Amino acid sequence: MKNKLLLGITALVLMIGSFFGGSYFEKQKIKSSPASVISPIQNPTVVEVTDGDTLKLSDGKTFRLYGVNAPEVKEPFFEEAKAFTQNLVLNKEISFEQEENYKVDKFGRELGYVFIDGVNLNVELVRNGLARVVLYEKRAKIKYQDELLSAEKEAREKKLGVWKK
Repeated sequence: MKNKLLLGITALVLMIGSFFGGSYFEKQKIKSSPASVISPIQNPTVVEVTDGDTLKLSDGKTFRLYGVNAPEVKEPFFEEAKAFTQNLVLNKEISFEQEENYKVDKFGRELGYVFIDGVNLNVELVRNGLARVVLYEKRAKIKYQDELLSAEKEAREKKLGVWKK
């Protein structure tokens, strides 16, 4: 009986020791790993433009312009919106900003505002009548809401792109 109890206690001590010891050594391995020193791409390059408001980036991510909706395939001005975005950002390094609470959509795309040479692509698409502003009533005011709405009003008054009638 004593041998079984002693054997059980020894097994328990070894299991606990190996669990905590393994965790400790795994943490040490992660700290010294060269991969943890490599920083991510700060300003990725646009490698593909799917449509006017969706970009594929050199870091493998898909980025969706936030607060706007460009025409989809087979809708009027789809080709113009896509070409406009391609001309501005394709094969160029971009920077972007994201909203505090809305960083990824339900499809796993990064959400935000794209800047190329200091120009806000989201606003420029709207200003040229190649996207509409999309706001949700139950959400807080978005970062560039005033600029987007002003650009949309301007495009509508000039009857540009999607606002032609």
